[in-house]
Amino acid sequence: MKLQNKFSDSRFWQDMALKTYPLESKEITFGNSTIILSGTKELFVNSPYITDGGKMDESISLSKKDLNGIITPILLKYRSPLNISEDINHVLIEDYFTFLLDLSAGKEEVWKKSVKSKTRNQVRKAQKANYTVKFGTLDLLDDFYKVISTAWRDLGTPTHSKEFYKNIILELGKSEDYSAEFIVMYIGNRPVSAACLIQDPTAIYHPYAATLKQYNHLSLNNALYWEIICHAIEKGISFFDLGRSKKDQGTAPYKKSWGAEEVQLYYYYLNKTSHQNEEENKIVQFLIQVWKKLPLKIANFMGPKFIYKVLK
Repeated sequence: MKLQNKFSDSRFWQDMALKTYPLESKEITFGNSTIILSGTKELFVNSPYITDGGKMDESISLSKKDLNGIITPILLKYRSPLNISEDINHVLIEDYFTFLLDLSAGKEEVWKKSVKSKTRNQVRKAQKANYTVKFGTLDLLDDFYKVISTAWRDLGTPTHSKEFYKNIILELGKSEDYSAEFIVMYIGNRPVSAACLIQDPTAIYHPYAATLKQYNHLSLNNALYWEIICHAIEKGISFFDLGRSKKDQGTAPYKKSWGAEEVQLYYYYLNKTSHQNEEENKIVQFLIQVWKKLPLKIANFMGPKFIYKVLK
């Protein structure tokens, strides 16, 4: 039986995570297939550092014997509900959605019929900034990292190590089904907006993306999205996954303004009887404000030591 999974449930993605960070690997059984898990003594997940692993066969039940003796909490993230046996303590969280934009009609149809007029105007505004765009792999790693590390520090979010992004390119490049590259936008010679793009047979994803805050007034984030869309259509890709948003989060209407439709994500915490989202913790909110004030070199040094445990 072939499961409808995506790159984040593949051994290539798991190899990337294991080569970058001090994680352990475990396996559980799902029907006639195996789900590879990565994690720490606190938590194991099926798709580390990515929102979900695609869809599963809803007719198959996951029972305690399928966990192969694992008693550590497990997080399974998918786009379809799972059939969990009553002999497994578990909590289902349905607070998150991802957003899919159908690209199959082509560039002109997406622009005119999917993208809302206000968003089109923001793209036109950004285009007046006379930015330039490059697509590449390791040749753009340094410029990509300059943008992502600075922008995420300014948001109060630790970023992954440069090695993490390098390993994405290298490990997915070993697959016939998946690939990864960077897009970087420049004003003059300065990299100001960037994303790590991942492609599988289903869609193109931009799980790590950012724009320097001093250029936000130019609406470059809108231009970044449009450049990704055009690039994907030229490559014959059918869907653009705009990424996860929490229910009622402000980013959700923005993604819908591109014509993207929300897709429910199902987060199952196994071997647990309760769960609280980390972002609701007051200590986490305090640390976000502290992180924004760190010198960039310190943030880049400390960031990977914290974020590698944030497997969700």
